[in-house]
Amino acid sequence: MTQSWKRFAYIQLPVAAVVLALCAQLIASALGNVPRALFRADQLAMAVLSDPQEYRILLLGDSKTSRATARFLLGDDSQVANLSTHMFIGLSGSLFLVQRYLETHAAPQHIVLAISPQLYHFENNLRLSRYHLWHTFSRPNERDFLRINHPGMSRRDALPAILDLQEQVLDPIVSLVKLRLAAARSGAPLTIPGGWIIPTAEAPVMHSTNSDLMVEDQVTADERNLTLAPVNAAALTELCKLSTEKGFAMHIAWPPMPGSVAEALSSSGALLGLEARMRRLMQDRCRFGGFFDFNKRRPYPNSSFQHDRLHLFGDGWEQRYASDLREYLGGLLGAKARISTQ
Repeated sequence: MTQSWKRFAYIQLPVAAVVLALCAQLIASALGNVPRALFRADQLAMAVLSDPQEYRILLLGDSKTSRATARFLLGDDSQVANLSTHMFIGLSGSLFLVQRYLETHAAPQHIVLAISPQLYHFENNLRLSRYHLWHTFSRPNERDFLRINHPGMSRRDALPAILDLQEQVLDPIVSLVKLRLAAARSGAPLTIPGGWIIPTAEAPVMHSTNSDLMVEDQVTADERNLTLAPVNAAALTELCKLSTEKGFAMHIAWPPMPGSVAEALSSSGALLGLEARMRRLMQDRCRFGGFFDFNKRRPYPNSSFQHDRLHLFGDGWEQRYASDLREYLGGLLGAKARISTQ
């Protein structure tokens, strides 16, 4: 090895590596308090604190509900706050959105959870849970809940920034740019995104290539497994406590499911079993307004879903679900809902 290569290998390269590591660490430290602003959940986490509107209903939902309803008006005069996001923030993130909303607003009359029954069993892997929750919900009470119910989530914080560039450097830079651009465009407070289209109950639909002849026996074990994951039970318990303390009613709604899945869950008793477990969990802790099943409002064949069998296929099916949801929410506002303490 020549003298110049020795100088490069033993002096210049290590010095360059140290300089890069120090620069990354300095950038990470400088941007450590920049709010995450990459996804809808990030926007909602900030908007629930600053939106001046007082809402009568908070809608919490998974990506099925979020995708189907984002463009549509779910209530008149901004009475419904659509806080539906995606399963990667889970019930933990939904709980945090409600807690933040209640810090700056009067309690709503109702909170509706429109989440697929399978997702009450779903427990995110640690990497996805951290990425979608840890940097968005960074308040002490939120971090404590995550540490207890997602063990090991904080472990990655020990890494130097140079080994965690996306979370500690790149994402904060992108978030800062997006926040600065948003502030330059409008000086108004950040508000909860709402729809602008009134959905039609009989909107024309398209059908996917999923077979409507699929039988119950082809429904997977994962789709039938409706046990309640501990982290979701903990989040549901906290929501129930808030229900009693703040006086709002909690409602559980089952979004559309492929016909074969809905039939399998019904005939096997899996859905009734989940409802029974949830009732026991909420007993004496919650002002509970009951369960509502959108699959009994209208049929959703297998071909009304995308190939993932989770998200609705096309604008027509989304409009139909959004229309049914709008009608259901309007019923909560227009009539005194029967509330139990179970």
